[in-house]
Amino acid sequence: MSDDPEIQRAVRRTVGIAALRRLRRIVDAENALEAEKARWGRRLTIFFVALAACVLLAIAWIVIR
Repeated sequence: MSDDPEIQRAVRRTVGIAALRRLRRIVDAENALEAEKARWGRRLTIFFVALAACVLLAIAWIVIR
């Protein structure tokens, strides 16, 4: 390793930028996973609400008939 302060500073800056980019990729991946979980949550909620509505309609149909 060189004793030149300019080279050391440039190396530290390059290493720091690389670390920040790696962290950004990790955060982006985690955010994408959370968004996917939220989409699945919405889909499941809609499915179970529709299922409950069908069950209630079926019960109402049986009672009315």
